[in-house]
Amino acid sequence: MSFLNLSIFLSSLIGILIIAWIRSFDIYEKETFRAMFLAFFIGGAASVSIALGLYELLKLSGISTDITATTLGSFVFIGPVEEFSKLAGLVIVYFLIRKQFNELTDGIIYMACMALGFSIIENYFYANSGENNQYLLIFRAFISTPAHIAFSVIPGYAWYRYKEEKKSFGIVIIALIAASILHGIFDAIAFSIYWNFLLLIYLYLILRQSLKIVQYTNILSPFRPGFSQLFDTSSTETTDDSACPYCGSLAPKPLFRNRYFTACKCSNCGFYISSLKDIEKIFRIFAPEYRRFNRKIRPIRLNGEKDYFSIYGVAFFEDFGKLAFFRISDVSEKLHELNDTIVTRFRKSGLFSLGLLRRIFE
Repeated sequence: MSFLNLSIFLSSLIGILIIAWIRSFDIYEKETFRAMFLAFFIGGAASVSIALGLYELLKLSGISTDITATTLGSFVFIGPVEEFSKLAGLVIVYFLIRKQFNELTDGIIYMACMALGFSIIENYFYANSGENNQYLLIFRAFISTPAHIAFSVIPGYAWYRYKEEKKSFGIVIIALIAASILHGIFDAIAFSIYWNFLLLIYLYLILRQSLKIVQYTNILSPFRPGFSQLFDTSSTETTDDSACPYCGSLAPKPLFRNRYFTACKCSNCGFYISSLKDIEKIFRIFAPEYRRFNRKIRPIRLNGEKDYFSIYGVAFFEDFGKLAFFRISDVSEKLHELNDTIVTRFRKSGLFSLGLLRRIFE
């Protein structure tokens, strides 16, 4: 395999891994791979075509690459041209798979797929622009491709709100400006011989911001079920041989099964019982927490009687590998608190100060 082909393969692989990572947070109503491929292929090709056309217009206007490939050009030309082109590609994709746009996360998912297509085609053009491009190809595979995906998250989200929630078109303009600024900062750092070592730090920051946006959309998703509602009805099954980890009762326990987790209820003490894995799923699904779950575990003495390990202070277990027990009301209250905290922190912080993005997310 030639170095050129290897670099394109790496760029594609890295982009696909990032999109798979983003899709893994699309918890409640995952998008089909067919629709994602359409966004990748058609949206990517359309956005590149639009960008090439705009760059040709700039050349005809007397604006050469010597002007665009500068710090000022990054903000005035490159950022706006490429982010507008990707947004235009999303518009085309939207009208092809409109029925798939049924929650906030979808705008992000499809925009990310389209941005990947844009980046891979762009990388191919760079690879064929001249010899000795090894450093450039590696740079674009490992840094530019993830960055293109991250820049597109905000316009993708704003476009969904505009089309599906009938918000003002102004939020799309604000999102496009924000993405162009993010893109401009990235290219300005890349063009600088003194500051390009900051690219990895900057990439980390924008990817982290993108993850926060996905987390935020999950909390607002209409497909997110109510935790306590899943216990309104139990199945006809019961457990016959499991001891309650709190009171030790061996009495049969009614089962509660759903697509997310399994639990049973101890008729003796009233606690609900699940595996540690299911407890982790509960907090991941009903309060989208992406931090390491083991950091939430603390030792605790319950009712002043016995030592347990505690998860957020509302679910308890005696030893790793064993069952945990909890009360629905306690876990529901904690989930609500976590979600409120995530939303509040998101609205107060970000890469932009003074609440520039707040209008998009309110």
